[in-house]
Amino acid sequence: MSAPTPSTRPNTLTALPCRVHAVLFDFAGTLFDDRALRDVHLQQLRFVADAAGVTADDQQLRAAYRTGMGVGFRTVAIRPAYLHRTLFGAAFSAMAEALGGHIDAATEREAVDRQYRATIQFAELRPGCLTTLAALRSAGIHVQIVSNIDDEQMLPMIERLGLGDVIDAATSSESAHSCKPDPAIYRFALDKAGVEPGSALFVGDSIGHDIIGPGTIGLHTAWLAPRSDADPGDARPDAVIESLTDVLTLVGLTGQPGLAAPSSGETPR
Repeated sequence: MSAPTPSTRPNTLTALPCRVHAVLFDFAGTLFDDRALRDVHLQQLRFVADAAGVTADDQQLRAAYRTGMGVGFRTVAIRPAYLHRTLFGAAFSAMAEALGGHIDAATEREAVDRQYRATIQFAELRPGCLTTLAALRSAGIHVQIVSNIDDEQMLPMIERLGLGDVIDAATSSESAHSCKPDPAIYRFALDKAGVEPGSALFVGDSIGHDIIGPGTIGLHTAWLAPRSDADPGDARPDAVIESLTDVLTLVGLTGQPGLAAPSSGETPR
């Protein structure tokens, strides 16, 4: 029997060996947990099945949607830039076909509209999100959201979730004309922050989009692991974190958001 592969996960969380001037955060899966929206988004899957004239249980709907997303990624997300409305529309159409049905273009658009509305309405921030971002900003560190998302979804979410008071900027793939892991979106965000890659930290939950992608142009990276025993494999982020508050340790702050609280007038909504 061969020896087990050693874990590439850092064992101890310590400050990065450089001064961090900007922290760039992924949005879905990082600042809010998109897995918590599974039941909400199931309503859109039922809508597609009903429109396609197909009867399916929840397990079959989820399996068909996974198939549809695979088709969407192979046909839409192979480009360095694309609208996510196009990606999700392709996924819903392919989902209907996987179920043995068909939806027209109007139904495809309505399905995406419903999904966007549900995400905007029901997404919830991870614990410690607002206080962590506020503490970073209070310490003079540029805070920015960098996400593969369309503006029509991102902008109202930032407003509803109260993020506008605790970030300096937000970069969508639509505004950057580039989707992660294409390098252009990271450079676009860095230009907006006014910093070099070596003085910025990218935080996210996706190995490909948030660790490997930004790492290729020299950003420091922190992987928000899905569970305590998760291993990033060959990606080798600078740090593996289990909560957003861990970011404060990485940038040399206390690790306790309350001790670096924003001043009056900067308190998150």
